[in-house]
Amino acid sequence: MTDPIKKAKNSKTIAVNVLTLIVAAAAGVAGTDVIAEYPQVAAAITAAIAGLNIVIRFMTSSPIKL
Repeated sequence: MTDPIKKAKNSKTIAVNVLTLIVAAAAGVAGTDVIAEYPQVAAAITAAIAGLNIVIRFMTSSPIKL
């Protein structure tokens, strides 16, 4: 039996990736000086986002309808 199609607005994966886009845009606006000044923080945020995406991917099974 296949899972029902989920609307994109109800997708945890889409929500996390939209937040990732916002953080990346904010970092771009702030400039590379912030990243150079706090490289461990930037690396930790990147690792947390990647880990969260992996966890969410294992939790999801429904296709998304745009």
